[in-house]
Amino acid sequence: MRRISRILIYSASIVLAAFSLRSYAEEIVLHTVHLPPRIIDASILPPSANFPDAGAVYGSDVDILRAAYATQGVSVRIELRPWKRVMRDVEEGLVLGAVSCRKVPVREKFAYFSMPLSESMSAFVTRLGYLDVENTSLDILTRFDVAAVNGWSQTNILQDANIPYSSVTGLEQGINLILRRNQDIFMTERDSVLFEAQQMGVADRLSFYDVKGLGLDHYTVCFSKRYPDAQKWRDTLNEGLKELDRSGKREEIFKQYGLFFAP
Repeated sequence: MRRISRILIYSASIVLAAFSLRSYAEEIVLHTVHLPPRIIDASILPPSANFPDAGAVYGSDVDILRAAYATQGVSVRIELRPWKRVMRDVEEGLVLGAVSCRKVPVREKFAYFSMPLSESMSAFVTRLGYLDVENTSLDILTRFDVAAVNGWSQTNILQDANIPYSSVTGLEQGINLILRRNQDIFMTERDSVLFEAQQMGVADRLSFYDVKGLGLDHYTVCFSKRYPDAQKWRDTLNEGLKELDRSGKREEIFKQYGLFFAP
């Protein structure tokens, strides 16, 4: 009987070890950039008490991504890098994919896209009350000095429309150009720039205009077509996102960050 017990214990330990190895093997690494409130570098914006398990990187899209993969038994490690480098590495197949990546034509050549993690609008940001017009379509930009974040989808939109613009390295620089220098309009992502302006304490000095004619933007995960098993990981994420919607978990996460999503 004791021998049988030892065999059972040994067998159980083998099963648990195999399970642990399998769990470790199911970790994937995705790359992104500090993009509050969707992706937040905790070293820049430490999490509040509302996010006790935030870790080094948190945010609405990160939390949704992790929750979706968790339903499929997969854990995700997030690494932060400059966005231009992330896109280059996705294109070259050096990394699996990028988080909060918009489906723009130039990326379709090298990436598979997941179902949306979240959505937002492109916006024109100006000094308070600067645009005294009802029309806030791309057409008006030819009359103004425009800035956009280097490598973000707004630069692709402006390039496709043949509208000149100045590149900035991030949201803070774009906001400062509007307030203190010679730029008229900062075209960027609405929710992120509003969050950044609130953090800087200057939201009441700015106006935010949704860009007409562009519709909603969707943030996805883009997976490199040149990376092994990219379609598998895309499909796994999609199944997890469906599960979040069935359970209502996605809506709960958005409410934590004061955001809204209509699947």
